[in-house]
Amino acid sequence: MPNKSLQKKIESKLTQLDKLIDKINEAKGINPDDPKTWDSDTLYGLAENLKETLQLLEDQKGKQLDDFGEPIILEEGLCSLVDEYHSEEKE
Repeated sequence: MPNKSLQKKIESKLTQLDKLIDKINEAKGINPDDPKTWDSDTLYGLAENLKETLQLLEDQKGKQLDDFGEPIILEEGLCSLVDEYHSEEKE
């Protein structure tokens, strides 16, 4: 059974992901056939929100290497946390 700490981390990151997805969806208002909807602020906001989303999903790695020559993980991403959750659930 997965531990509560892991579950809390996942829930927190899923809440963050939900908010980012809402912000990303704002870009749906841009219509390729209507130049009046072409808003650079929206596009720059979309780029930032997508970067944040990737950071949330992927492991954040440092420059230092571990004993196996792999970068040290500074913070596990949502993908890794969910994998770990399912792995613990199977045990």
